[in-house]
Amino acid sequence: MKHVFLPLGALFVLALPALPDGPQGELGFVPVDYSKIERRIHKEPQYVAEPRYALFIFDPAGKTRIWAVLDKSQPDSQYYDVLYLDKNGNGDLTEPQERFTGTYDERGAAAGLALAIRVGELPVPGTDLVHTNLLFSTVSKVGRQGVWFRMNWCGKEEISGGYGMSGIDTTIYGPSPRTAPVLRPTPLGPLSFAIWGAKDVVLQIGGATRVNFIVGSRGSGPDTLCVVDEHFLVPDKDQLIATVIAQDKDGGEIRERTEIKGHC
Repeated sequence: MKHVFLPLGALFVLALPALPDGPQGELGFVPVDYSKIERRIHKEPQYVAEPRYALFIFDPAGKTRIWAVLDKSQPDSQYYDVLYLDKNGNGDLTEPQERFTGTYDERGAAAGLALAIRVGELPVPGTDLVHTNLLFSTVSKVGRQGVWFRMNWCGKEEISGGYGMSGIDTTIYGPSPRTAPVLRPTPLGPLSFAIWGAKDVVLQIGGATRVNFIVGSRGSGPDTLCVVDEHFLVPDKDQLIATVIAQDKDGGEIRERTEIKGHC
């Protein structure tokens, strides 16, 4: 049984099951010291606008580092519609097969996909893994900010992000490799959880408050939680326990434990 904690005063504790046995569970997940990751890109293209950087780790061993850099097709464009993705992990972003573009389409705005840059399959260098349906959205839904991605791990579990530990915003890419957030989309290894929705959740004494949790793999930097979809953990099959920790009127600790029975 794994226990993960929300780093906001430890108001909630959520217990998650260990990963199931099987081909993916047997892959060797290795934690990464994000502070020691090399931030140098060997070769970059001539950018049209001010680039925005993020670094992805797509393998369980944490050895394959893939840069994602956003650019614009025109200097005065309102949107980032060009993506350089170092698919082979060699640090050279000038290779022609690693440049992807998207076109703004208002019809996708409601879903947060008004400007989707589609990559498709991503064979992970040095492994037998092939992730699928990889795309990046550079235009957020109304009222949100940040860049969003989605993919299917090994063609199976959907993972998206990155998200913050509370709220609905997604990842802000950095203005330089040194400031780039690091995202690690994987269903393997320790899972963290966050609160989806309001930045601040107020629990009323004697009242009912709906709290929505999202679960995933944490990266480095704000809004870098890469979230598994709602079907990865199954209520009534996986044991999902939430505990509210609070104080009574006299300052004593009280705990309320409940089992999560459903997902959205």
